[in-house]
This record gives sequence, structure tokens and C-alpha cells, in this order.
Amino acid sequence: MTDAQECIDCKLCMKGCLMMGEFTDSPKTLLETIKDSPANVAFSCAACGYCEHVCPKDISIQEYFVERKEELAPTELHNFGYRAVLFHQVLSFSKPLTTIKKFKDKNYSHMAFMPGCALSSYSPKLVESIISHLQKVSPGMGVLMQCCGKPTRVLGDISRFDRFYSTLERDIERLGATTIVTACENCYMSLKTLTPHVKTISLYEWLDIMGIPDCSFEDAAPVALHDPCPTRHEPQLHKSVRSLLNKMKLSFKEFKFNREKTQCCGSGGMLDLTNSKLAHEQKVSRAHQTDCETIVSYCQECATSMSKGGKNGMHILDLLFDPVVAKNFKQPQLNLLTSWMNRYKTKQIIKNFKVKI
Repeated sequence: MTDAQECIDCKLCMKGCLMMGEFTDSPKTLLETIKDSPANVAFSCAACGYCEHVCPKDISIQEYFVERKEELAPTELHNFGYRAVLFHQVLSFSKPLTTIKKFKDKNYSHMAFMPGCALSSYSPKLVESIISHLQKVSPGMGVLMQCCGKPTRVLGDISRFDRFYSTLERDIERLGATTIVTACENCYMSLKTLTPHVKTISLYEWLDIMGIPDCSFEDAAPVALHDPCPTRHEPQLHKSVRSLLNKMKLSFKEFKFNREKTQCCGSGGMLDLTNSKLAHEQKVSRAHQTDCETIVSYCQECATSMSKGGKNGMHILDLLFDPVVAKNFKQPQLNLLTSWMNRYKTKQIIKNFKVKI
């Protein structure tokens, strides 16, 4: 029996997916026609995994869209802002914006911290503070400034993705790292899924184990906690982030749709490029599912999306490692040029970083 036949058309998937509401009134009908779906439908899927999680038949509509995107990519991607994605990816893997850093052999020399593109674009100072702290609690941990290439993969350009991703794997080999500590949840899932011979651990799990800087937010107003959709099936990561917030004495509220049932922030699947209207609607929808003014996440892209959705998006790392942003309880808003300049500055900071004795 096919998934289309299995589908009972309960529409549970539609209650948390604006994309389906825009293009169909029946998931069963969508499953019957998805193999012939036009490009504007296929490239509007955020690939967040919500549909499969809520489906009583465990049907993943996302998987069908993944296949459809790969079929359409060679002839249709150019119609969906893909030139900007390629420009981003070529720069992201270029020498001026990538580097590896080894430290003297110590207890944690087999590990490397990977900040990810979004965090490096957002704040070089924040990345530097995190590295400094990691050298205190896990001396010898290297640094890997590299992109995971997810934009090309999520849009179905698999041949280019394979070439980009091989660069990341070569850098891991050059570092001699057997464990990668990631700040970005897309990097976390990419490495965990595609490079299983290397152990991947989230920075938030590591900080929960090894300790955080002294801080207290007991006088702050409660915030809402948004779980990034790539972490949907990572219960230990969910637990670690909540443990960190408790250690920080920051009161927080849960979204109704949280942890494994979290909803996309509106940036998944490169939706800003492929369907900007839908992306904005999803950001506003998600941001207003809480009455809290400030929404904290452990993904910089999600934090930015919550701000674009009309709330005050914050990264948990801001609160831990940037006293100025933590005091103001507001992230600076950056333009595109500043973001690229920040990535270059982050590369220089990592390249020239020296451990303070």
C-alpha cells in the first residue's frame, strides 16, 4: 500500500504547516500528485519534519518533496534565487572565510569547536568569548571554521553539495579531530547524519557538562524558548538547553509546540529565497504563539527569524558570553555587508587566537 493510500486525511499535518494550507486542502490529494508537483510547490517545503512527527501513519511528506526538489533542481533552481545561494556557498567555503586552529596537545586535543556560518556572521566577539571559555573548561580543543553546505543540499543540488561537504570532511581530517562540538543545529545534524565516524556533540550539551560562566537573570522577565526544528529528535539536546537556562536562573515558558513537536521559525529550506511571502507568514505565526516579548533560541537563524516575526529574538549564547547584549536584552541588527565582514573578522580572530595562561 502506498503512502497516499495509507493517508487517512486527518489533516493533523496541516495544522502546523502554512505551506500545505497554501497549496492544498488535503494531504491525501497532495501525496497523490506530489511526484508531478510544480516547482513553486516543491521549493516551498521548509523540510522541518513536522508532518511526519504528527502523522498517525508516520508518513513523511517532506521526503517526497526532497526527491522532487532533486528532480527539479537542474532546470528550475535558477528561478528561485539560486544564484545568491551559490554565491553564499562559494564564499562560505573560500579561504578568506575558513580556517582550522590547533592548540598544544592537551586532554581535549581530539576535539574541535565548529561555530558555524550564522554565528560567525553575527558576532566575531561572541565566537571569541566562547573559544576562550572552551579553552578554560576543555584545554586543547581545536577550532573548525567551515560551512556544512546545507543550503545546497536542502535545495536539491546534490552534486555541488557533495563537493562542498568533502571540503569540510578534509578539514576535520587535517585537524585530526574525532569529536566535533557544534554551535549550529544544522551543522550538528549534517555531521551526525553524514559523517557518523566522527562523534558530534552540541555545544549546549558540552556546556551543560563542563560548566558556564557565572551569570544570573533572576530579575529578568520570563522568556519563551524556541526549539530549532533540526533538533526535533534530539531529546538530550532539549534537556541540556533547559538545564542551562535553569543554571542561568532565567525564567522561561514553553511553546505549546515544543521539543519534538516544534514548528519551523520560517527560515527552513531556504524559504526566504524560494517563497519569501510564506517565510514571513511563518515567522509571524511562530513568533506570536507566545505572549512573551523575548524569544530565546539556540540557533542564530531562529533568533533572527523571531525578530523578523515581530518579537525580540535572542540567542542563549548572547546571554552567556556577551555582557553588553545580555544587559540590553537585544541583539544588534546587521546588514548583509556587515555579516560578511564579520565572518572575515571571525576567521582572523580564530587564526590569531592565543590561549591566555
